[in-house]
Amino acid sequence: MKTIIRNFLILTSILMLFCSCSSTKKYKEQNTIVQSELKQNDSTKTTTINRVINDTLITPVVQSNTGNKVLDSLVNAKVDEILQKLNTAKTSGDNAYRLMYDKLKKQLEFYSKISQTKNESLQVKKQKDKVIIQIKKMPVEIVKTANKIREVFNGIGHFEFAFSRV
Repeated sequence: MKTIIRNFLILTSILMLFCSCSSTKKYKEQNTIVQSELKQNDSTKTTTINRVINDTLITPVVQSNTGNKVLDSLVNAKVDEILQKLNTAKTSGDNAYRLMYDKLKKQLEFYSKISQTKNESLQVKKQKDKVIIQIKKMPVEIVKTANKIREVFNGIGHFEFAFSRV
């Protein structure tokens, strides 16, 4: 019986000699780090287009009628002369206007052309999000099989030692 125990102890010692006796500590990551920054620009462009405006305004010129034909003809001739001096026209790009006095029709005529217009408005909405997850490294002790075997034999040795005193 002694030889069996002695051979067993020698075999165990040889195994302990070739296997590592200490435990190692490795770190196990519990959470991974995710750090992201999301920038989002959302824009809305609104375009309003107004159509071309062609406008005409005609105003009749009332003739003088005082009952005195000589006075009326002088007044009407002077009004015609003054209003004919107002005849004017202007063009700028696609816009134009013209003011004319028509002596035969006895009326003041105003013509205008306003070209197409565009109004653009741009609204920009900015959004910025951040997501941060922290790393937490927890040490985990990895016990090798040689240490487990040694603990078993230590337990047996203590067990034999406890019974040998009895």
